[in-house]
Amino acid sequence: MNLRVRGWLAVWAVLALGGMAWGQGVRTSITLEEMEGLLRSWGYSYERKEAAGAKYFRLRLEGLHALLFLLDCQDGQCRSLQLYAGFSMRRPPSLERINQWNQEKRFSRAYIDKDGDPVLGADLWIGEGVTEATIQDFLDTFRTSLRAFAVWIGFL
Repeated sequence: MNLRVRGWLAVWAVLALGGMAWGQGVRTSITLEEMEGLLRSWGYSYERKEAAGAKYFRLRLEGLHALLFLLDCQDGQCRSLQLYAGFSMRRPPSLERINQWNQEKRFSRAYIDKDGDPVLGADLWIGEGVTEATIQDFLDTFRTSLRAFAVWIGFL
């Protein structure tokens, strides 16, 4: 076999094996127990909660609280994650200030809830397949956004 053919075979082997390794660990759903295991292994501070039949996690991120909901569930297998953090304030920011966040920032959304309090949220659809690293990045990105948002609205 000549050197050129060997080179192409080597490239093909690396791509084929790399593709197989990449495909491993891809999730299209997650259970509450699996999510708890990931939170624990990543060193997150959390409490497992249940209210009105809904199970979720209360996270402590950068000294602030956020809720992590597992949604779009069937038989305990959930296909999306939602992060939520609400802020009760005597003098909440204006709607214009909240809209400015949405115009200038990415990877989260802000709004005023029915009680007039500012909220920061983010969603991750995992139903088509994501890695655990993607889920961890989703949480880490929200942690960064949460701290920045708390400063943005004058909470911190």
